[in-house]
Amino acid sequence: MIATAYDPTDPDQLRDPYGVFAELREQNGVFWSDVLSGWVAVDWESVNAVVTTPAVFSANRIVAVHGRLSDVDRANAADVLRWLSLWMVFQDPPNHTRLRKYLTNVINPRMAATMAPAITEITDEILGELPTDTPFDFFREVGLRLPGYVVMDLLGVPRQRLAEVKQWSDEMMLFIGSSRGVEDKYGRAKHGAESMAGLFRGLIDDRRQNPRDDVLTRMITLEVGGETMTEDELVAAMMMIGNGAQETTAHLLSNGILALHDQPEAAARLRADLAGLIPTAIDEFLRFDSPVLSTGRLVTTNVDLGGQSLKAGDRIFAMLAAANRDPIVFDSPDELRLEGRPNGHLAFSKGVHFCLGAPLARLEGQIAFTQLLQRFPNLTLGEPTSSIPWTNSMVARGPQRLPIILDPEG
Repeated sequence: MIATAYDPTDPDQLRDPYGVFAELREQNGVFWSDVLSGWVAVDWESVNAVVTTPAVFSANRIVAVHGRLSDVDRANAADVLRWLSLWMVFQDPPNHTRLRKYLTNVINPRMAATMAPAITEITDEILGELPTDTPFDFFREVGLRLPGYVVMDLLGVPRQRLAEVKQWSDEMMLFIGSSRGVEDKYGRAKHGAESMAGLFRGLIDDRRQNPRDDVLTRMITLEVGGETMTEDELVAAMMMIGNGAQETTAHLLSNGILALHDQPEAAARLRADLAGLIPTAIDEFLRFDSPVLSTGRLVTTNVDLGGQSLKAGDRIFAMLAAANRDPIVFDSPDELRLEGRPNGHLAFSKGVHFCLGAPLARLEGQIAFTQLLQRFPNLTLGEPTSSIPWTNSMVARGPQRLPIILDPEG
């Protein structure tokens, strides 16, 4: 039963995996999945161990992908693999430490705070363009556009190129966690990677010739130990930021809307005290239904975890969303407690790979929900939750679309 209960492709489990996670957790915190050809960790203690012990559970799992590909796929994937191998999230210390020093000097809580006026302006502009009395797709029109415009500003890309960059990003992400059943995914991923690399190389060259007071210029000129990032490292970092900063925030916003719909008493309390509750509410949204389902690791040495014996070379999926509902850590985990709780959630991971953009994502969530609920306190879903399709991915967790009506009485 343990090996077969979890099916990450089942539409019902995509929508709500938490019942299955709870059943599995009661039997064992770690189990083998034939579907995934790897181990799956669902309890907080095991997931925490996976994400905080890089010497045993390596983030550098890109090399293992190469050996599993056919010759044709390997040719298409070679360039994508090269770029992904430079992403900080797929590296372990000490090189991860070196790259993170560069980026944390540029992308940090201070930087996020300076972007509050721009985020407020973007949110106000987007909300002002929406229909109020007919359904529209919140995920696409608000969820993706808000963090998309923010990250375009961050990287120095004109906002009008967002749709183009998002398409390339989606193509590249076919390689990582949302490609089951997709034809020619490696060819499409290659196209996305090449297109993004071309755009970002052009921006880097422009900043070298015409420095500005912006994030990209600081990334280019910053020295750590007397050295700057190489051009390939800069391009890879821009790819990583562009890929990671949009979809996850879009799912944070969309999953939060769904959580408020499912727990109307909590929603009423939030509307009654937005200013007081919104900071803790965002972290509770993140815990309650994480925008990241799991993070993968490669086992580097034989190790026991959660009562199981893992072998070097095994894959393991640390289910962040499942860990965030572990009743040993979170009292009444299926209840949305917006007033705050001892919230050691793992939605942003933990340890050396704690999400670099966490302060920015929290700020985007606070501003977006504050403006949204102030302007449209009666917003409701445009169709039953049972008919809303969910993203088929081991990484992203959220709806593919989210129809809502802002003012059903308008």
